[in-house]
Amino acid sequence: MKTPTKPRHKFTPPTAAEVADYAAGLKMPDPHKIAEQFIDCYAPEWRDTFNRPIRNWKMKFRQVWAKRRERPTKSIHKQKPIGDWSL
Repeated sequence: MKTPTKPRHKFTPPTAAEVADYAAGLKMPDPHKIAEQFIDCYAPEWRDTFNRPIRNWKMKFRQVWAKRRERPTKSIHKQKPIGDWSL
């Protein structure tokens, strides 16, 4: 006999203010701009790039949008020279 599973909660799309508050809590620069970009990216269907429904917008924000600010930018001019060579 199968055990009954928990019913999934209904997804409620976040407002721009909710996303901006969340981004500000993660200390992201310009949270209002990021919030608008986040909502524009996923609304109105709220599906990810694999066409799967987004069930938890905070998790999606942390996994994708908050990680973008953590990526180091590679610059050719900031490389440390080694001897007479630079890598």
